[in-house]
Amino acid sequence: MKIFVPGRICLFGEHSDWAGGYRRFNADIEKGYTLLTGTNQGIYAEVQPHPNALVLSSTTPEGERHGPYEIPMEAGALLEVAQRGDYWSYMAGVAYQILTHYQVRGVDWSSTTTRPICRSRRDSRPVRPFVSSPRAPLIGFMT
Repeated sequence: MKIFVPGRICLFGEHSDWAGGYRRFNADIEKGYTLLTGTNQGIYAEVQPHPNALVLSSTTPEGERHGPYEIPMEAGALLEVAQRGDYWSYMAGVAYQILTHYQVRGVDWSSTTTRPICRSRRDSRPVRPFVSSPRAPLIGFMT
């Protein structure tokens, strides 16, 4: 499956849009608001199911290729990579969170970004819409 997730510019309220989810556990947290706009830059990805691993590949706007990098789709392995603080740590951390909250299999994720690398390589936004998408079960990611 091919997907595109546009970038966004937060004029104010960065992260307050999704952080409100923590209100489920703590009613004292105030509602968050954000004002944002989409951009024509973003992340293009090709995804397909993988039986038991998170396989990551990415290409920067300059054409530099990273990966493929394979991590077993197991909580311990994902957490270990997430805690290292290297190139794949953020994506491993997002996958760890998804794995601990949902029944998921592995995925082969190959992306190209038109966004500045300092944001896009550490950005979970393309993963969240994909996982929550009704199309996710079609490629076997969600069980």
